[in-house]
Amino acid sequence: MFYLCSLGSNIQPHEHLPAALCQLSERLHTLTISSFIETTPWDMQTEHKFVNALGWFESKQSPSQLKQFFNQLEARHGRNRSDPLSSAKDRSLDIDLIGPVEQQAALAYLEIDPFLHLLQQQLFATPAKTLADALAINLQLSPERCLPLGERPTTIHFN
Repeated sequence: MFYLCSLGSNIQPHEHLPAALCQLSERLHTLTISSFIETTPWDMQTEHKFVNALGWFESKQSPSQLKQFFNQLEARHGRNRSDPLSSAKDRSLDIDLIGPVEQQAALAYLEIDPFLHLLQQQLFATPAKTLADALAINLQLSPERCLPLGERPTTIHFN
């Protein structure tokens, strides 16, 4: 099955997002990731902007197995998933699972949050970078408010 996942952080995103990508390698063999963008929080009161990306991958795991793994990653980064108000608080890491679909091409048409729609279009319309380019991660915000890791989608093979 094919899945989309959104990644976000508004607490030290320059630390948490690269670490999360490495930790995703525990379960995923290949992850194609969009650019990272800075977004204004929606439906929560905070001064901290989010850094978000969208990725896709193929997995034989069930949605519940993947969601459990993503929740464990969030907890490792300090998010308290048992807090009933956690969705309205700042987050060191937020990973949402979207899917599954049977065909990779269907990922481009899944309904997602409007602020991620541009990343979805980019992810399925732009050729991916090489792994060497992906590993040259310099997580400083550019003047265009994008992180250099994602000038174009990047495929990361975890071997």
